[in-house]
This record gives sequence, structure tokens and C-alpha cells, in this order.
Amino acid sequence: MVLRQYQVVGRKRPTETDASPQIYRMRIFAKDHVQAKSRFWYFLHQFANLKASTGEILATHELREKNNRIVKNYGILIRYNSRSGTHNMYKEFRDTTLCGAVSQMYQDMAGRHRARFSTIHVVEAKEVPAGIKAMKEYNAEVDGPTPPPQVQRQNIKQFLDSRIQFPLAHRIPRPSQKKFTTTFKANRPTTFFS
Repeated sequence: MVLRQYQVVGRKRPTETDASPQIYRMRIFAKDHVQAKSRFWYFLHQFANLKASTGEILATHELREKNNRIVKNYGILIRYNSRSGTHNMYKEFRDTTLCGAVSQMYQDMAGRHRARFSTIHVVEAKEVPAGIKAMKEYNAEVDGPTPPPQVQRQNIKQFLDSRIQFPLAHRIPRPSQKKFTTTFKANRPTTFFS
């Protein structure tokens, strides 16, 4: 399932008694703008007791990543309903986009906890810095009252080494030019190099 990030802005429909009602804005992950509007009214009905019949959508915009060529770390805070109750959970993923990380989260929750899409609510999703940004000393006077977020999960920390190496376990030798391509070889190719 390909998820996209939408910003939906809506409010209660103006009346004579309330000419300028409060405006609400949400970031919603959904597969299209129709589902994003539906989820907007679902959450707004819980928070502010508003419905689609008594409200109006002012704007719907798809939010896109500026740079989706670099792998980043993402932290996602969720609340989901299981068979036994409601649970809060924090998960970290590595992906090139926030939407990709949220898609990973939905797949992970379905596999590990049998949680359906409709039972999972994304409370907060943000990029978690790694490397120099995360390792610098925190100073409350300079950096502000809240410390910067850091990668917490061990399965993400293992990728933060600048000298990380991956073994090339199965390499198939290819001909250097097309004229050396043959259907049959005299010797079995060696695909494992230690």
C-alpha cells in the first residue's frame, strides 16, 4: 500500500452565532485525498465533536519530501487498539521518505501485532537525527528547553557507523564485453569469494 502525506485544513461551518469558527489543521497519512478527508473527520469528531455534515474542508494539500535520495532515520509515535486495549508505541525506521517509513510501520504492526490500518493512529512522525547532530552535547541555554531527539532503537543504531561494510556473498561474474557471452561454460562459475 502506497501511502501519501496530506495536510487537511477544516472547520465548523460558519453560522450566525459563530461567524468565524476555529480552524483545525492535521497531517494525515492516506492512500489518496478522499481517504485523507475521511480520516480528518474521524479524528476531528473525537477531538472537537465535529462532523462532516456540520463542517467544511478549507484545503487539502499533498506534502512531498524535498530530498528523497538520502536515507534518514524516522521516529513514529502511534496509538493502536488491540483485542485487549489501547496501547501507545514508539518505533523507528530507516527510509528515504517519511511516507515510506510510515508504510513500513503499518506493515510491521500488521506482521507483529495483527493490527489493522483502521486501528492504528499516527500521533507524531518526525525525522530523528543521527551522527554529529545527535552526538553533540546538549546545552539548555543554547539549544532550548527540550533536548534534540536521538536514535533509541538498537536495530537502527547498528546502521549509524560511518565505516559500515556489507559482505558481498553471492557475486556472479559477468562478461566484460558482449562478445565473451556464451550459453555454456567449460567450468562451473565460482560465486562465493571469501
